[in-house]
Amino acid sequence: MIVVDANVVIDLLLDVDSGRDSEELFTRDPDWVAPRLLSSELSNVLVGFARRNLLEPAAAAEVIGDAEAIFDGRLVEVSASAAMAAALESGLSAYDAEYVVAARALGVRLATRDGKILRTAPDVAVAPAAA
Repeated sequence: MIVVDANVVIDLLLDVDSGRDSEELFTRDPDWVAPRLLSSELSNVLVGFARRNLLEPAAAAEVIGDAEAIFDGRLVEVSASAAMAAALESGLSAYDAEYVVAARALGVRLATRDGKILRTAPDVAVAPAAA
């Protein structure tokens, strides 16, 4: 089991070059979990891609469906107060802190490409290639 953030998921599902590490991670450990926030973050990214004509709306809907299949029953609740405390302590956004709090609560690693998360949460955060 591993917590993954939205960028890792997007890279996997859009099959971009940077997603090779995400693909390899999913092959090694397909038991991906994330905070419930992931759904909104993925939707927001995909809506942005569709609005900029980088992705057809139907393709964006397909990606969301694929994500829902991967995370079926594996989106976890994160305490808002715990996320806020972690954000204030680390300097992360409250959104990013949710991923860190989820990983710590589950006792697993967090795969991310976010440099700030990697620097401020080295106890759980790792790049996908190192996960």
